[in-house]
Amino acid sequence: MDCVFCRLAQDSEDHLYDDGNCYVILDINPVSRGHMLVITKKHYENMLEVPKDELSLCFGIAQDFARSAVEKLGAKGVNVGTNIGEYAGQVVMHTHIHIIPKYSPGYSKRHRLGSEEKAGLLSILGKHSV
Repeated sequence: MDCVFCRLAQDSEDHLYDDGNCYVILDINPVSRGHMLVITKKHYENMLEVPKDELSLCFGIAQDFARSAVEKLGAKGVNVGTNIGEYAGQVVMHTHIHIIPKYSPGYSKRHRLGSEEKAGLLSILGKHSV
């Protein structure tokens, strides 16, 4: 299997958070400034396959990072969610939770995460301890 999220699990340099269950990274095609992904370390195609105890831990981490988006990035709101299957918009078939900070109402368009934007966000959000 050639899964980009399984490969990224091994490269912790850009992880905002990393434990035995999941890791957090910035989305490389963010919908908004600070768009993050909480990704399971084990390969599960979507959240329907994840054992409830593991899923609960992932959503707890998502809650922490949603709070960081509000407190550290100044987001006025946050969308937290996951897509299940291609028809629902899932592109990478590995369980992940989107944390999308919102700064104004309505829909935001994706863009490519540039190196300057990434460095700035990494310095604001920092590494979270395990």
